[in-house]
Amino acid sequence: MAGGLVLLWKEQLAKKLSLFLISFAAGVLLGVAFLDLLPKALEEIGDIHKVALTAVVAIVVFFTLERFLWWYHHHRIHAAEHTKHGDHPEESGIAAKAYLLLIGDGLHNFVDGVLIAVAFLTDFSLGVGVAIGVIAHELPQEIADFGVMLHAGFSKAKTLLLNFVTASATLVGAVITFFIAPAIEGFTPFVIAFAVGVFIYISLSDLIPEIHHRSEHKYDLVHLALFVGGIVLIGWVV
Repeated sequence: MAGGLVLLWKEQLAKKLSLFLISFAAGVLLGVAFLDLLPKALEEIGDIHKVALTAVVAIVVFFTLERFLWWYHHHRIHAAEHTKHGDHPEESGIAAKAYLLLIGDGLHNFVDGVLIAVAFLTDFSLGVGVAIGVIAHELPQEIADFGVMLHAGFSKAKTLLLNFVTASATLVGAVITFFIAPAIEGFTPFVIAFAVGVFIYISLSDLIPEIHHRSEHKYDLVHLALFVGGIVLIGWVV
């Protein structure tokens, strides 16, 4: 929730930092997917076709969730800023979308918890890489989440409480996975392959297009450095 707390403290600063964090997160997620998760999935499953098919299924699943659950990532602050001046949040529809956003976030965070737990149970360094990827992505995402909820008319206290509840879904997913790990041991390699598709989808579908859409050209080298830096960091960690 650190990203959201920064927004409550310094909104304009948080929004400016958010775009740079997105560049870094995009690099981290691709690094985790290709340098960490993919080699491990191939090692565990031993069949490139099964790994590729599982990753594609993950991409289809996440595409479906985004379409049918209003699961916004990078568009959240942007959508809120397009509310017509003087419109009541309830009339603009942002309040309703904010609740749908929370549902999507809860599911997303639960999946994150499952992936983190499976990664650590498989290999410690794999778990570290996945955790870094989730953290890097969550920081700018939470800045956007808090922005939409505040624009929707939620109080700061309510925004904090609701985001804390949805964030707790990560812990729930991790704990459940930990305790049922012996029963799903045969499926964990496919969960890793599924995570490959998840991280690739988020980076290429959500994060990178947002950088191209919103970033100013004078910061191109900064975004490039952060993007490559994210990949290098994962390469160094693993």
